[in-house]
Amino acid sequence: MKRIAFFFLLMFSINLFSQTKIDSLENQLKIVIKTEKIDILNELSQHYCEISPQKTIEYSNQALELSQQYNYKDGEVQALKNIGVGNYYLSNYDISLEYYFKSLEIFKEIEDKEGASSILNNIGVIYWKLFDFEKALEIYNESLKVMKEFENKEGIARAQNNIGLIYMTLQNYDKALEYFTKSLTNMEELGNKNNLAYCLNNIGIIYWYLENYDKSLEYYLRSYTINKEIDNKYGIAGSLKNIGGIYVKLEEYDNSIIYFEESLKLAKEIEAKDLIQNIYIAFSELFSVKEDYKKALEYFTLYTAVKDSIFTKESSERIAEMQTKYETEKKEQENELLKKVIEIQRLKINKQQNFRNLLIVISVFILFLAFVIYTRYRSKQKVNIMLNQKNIQIEQTNKELREKNKELEIHREHIKLINQILRHDIRNNLTVINSAVRLFLKDGTNNLIHGIQANVSKSLSLINSMQEIEKFMDSNKKVKLIDLRKVINRVAESHFDFDIDITVTGKAVVLADEALSSVFDNLINNAIAHGKADKINIEIKKEDKGCEVRVSDNGFGIPDEIKDKLFEEGFTFGDEGHAGLGLYIVKKTMDSYGGSVFIENNHPKGTIFILMFKKVG
Repeated sequence: MKRIAFFFLLMFSINLFSQTKIDSLENQLKIVIKTEKIDILNELSQHYCEISPQKTIEYSNQALELSQQYNYKDGEVQALKNIGVGNYYLSNYDISLEYYFKSLEIFKEIEDKEGASSILNNIGVIYWKLFDFEKALEIYNESLKVMKEFENKEGIARAQNNIGLIYMTLQNYDKALEYFTKSLTNMEELGNKNNLAYCLNNIGIIYWYLENYDKSLEYYLRSYTINKEIDNKYGIAGSLKNIGGIYVKLEEYDNSIIYFEESLKLAKEIEAKDLIQNIYIAFSELFSVKEDYKKALEYFTLYTAVKDSIFTKESSERIAEMQTKYETEKKEQENELLKKVIEIQRLKINKQQNFRNLLIVISVFILFLAFVIYTRYRSKQKVNIMLNQKNIQIEQTNKELREKNKELEIHREHIKLINQILRHDIRNNLTVINSAVRLFLKDGTNNLIHGIQANVSKSLSLINSMQEIEKFMDSNKKVKLIDLRKVINRVAESHFDFDIDITVTGKAVVLADEALSSVFDNLINNAIAHGKADKINIEIKKEDKGCEVRVSDNGFGIPDEIKDKLFEEGFTFGDEGHAGLGLYIVKKTMDSYGGSVFIENNHPKGTIFILMFKKVG
């Protein structure tokens, strides 16, 4: 006596919540309007499907009416789907199928391939119930393919479970267990307790068929525990019925009767006809085993009556009609697709024929052209030689133009740098002069005149240096050998009017130009103005790769967070508020020499600017 446990994982997602959650949603229903109300009605209908299918249908019909009123397609398609689910639980398979097909049409209309796939799974459940296993398996595999395409784990798990049900029905238990196990793994990852309980139940069925009743009971009890936890009455009734079946096998008939009666009570409460008929047949078989044939006949008669109420002639005809309509529409779509494929093939053949004709024309033209080329070959040779010579000349001219443009770009960079140096350094000098003049006018101190004269001389010297650089660029000369120590000493002496101790050690010759003095002038000014240093040490060292100059001061130092920005054009820091060109000019000048500049912290305080010059060949 082998029968299937007649409840399973459906193709729609069901989220069961506590009565508190349902009460909360019903309270919200009183204050929301329009699409928000539709969404809550649909959500409530899902919660009630395994508690009270009639409630599911009631709320779904309200949602459907409002969705059509507000032309809310998402709400309408969900409401149609939920009505189908509610009728499924009431075993009204013809009505359920009718609403599933309506929902499917809208999913196709709004081009929701994933939603259409979920409805196909629900339709597959009906075919399974109608014992059309081949059709159900076809639909489940189609749905599984789409769900994998969208990486919908829950949809994949449902399809795997339902495919497992088909193989179980066909008594291919190894294949069924393989799909149930895959589904169980996915459901455990997703944490969907409702569907997880169904997976456990179905695995229990497999072990029941394999006559491993201890293992089967273990999975049934796990399923029952979860169903109790989420108050899934349909699941609880199914689990009780299955556990009762185990006790029949173990010949503990009193226990099996207790479980069957409790299961029947719940099934009648939620009007689950499919469960009721299966419990009746289980009672009939139990009493047959006990050789109480009178009761066995009574329950078989009840089973037959419920079964006939589910599969009436009228409902069977409606299901057949809807199936025919669906198959016809599907066939029409396939025919339309076939017509398009044939048209594409026809166009492809025409294209190939046109291409062939074109090749013939091109071949004839090529032969003619080859003849013309051959007859004029000798005269063309001379023309080609002349053209080659012209091309060589043009290429040479282009090369010269590129070199000139490159030189021009370098000159532009130098001119830009000169302008920046003049604007920056002379502005600083004029600022000092202006301050000295104000102090002189106020205090009349003659010593300030020397400072004014020094900064005027310094500005004139800078202008003369820039004129030298301009002459240097105009003559297309490159950098020259410069005594680094002399340049630094000259710059240091120009700061005699500042209370600053500048020490210079070491000596070297580097490749540079007249802008070199601006580099050290800006570094010294930076230490005085921004670092508030009163001591600067400049150390010249010859290295294997060139010359290194370390300009160290005992000022305030430079915060780490701005070190990367110091050499950017226009960047400023500190209290002085001058335009930030000094260090930018230092960087650009060193770049033009093929050198580099970077910063380190001095110890115990201050900053070290490190200049690297290319090795003098």
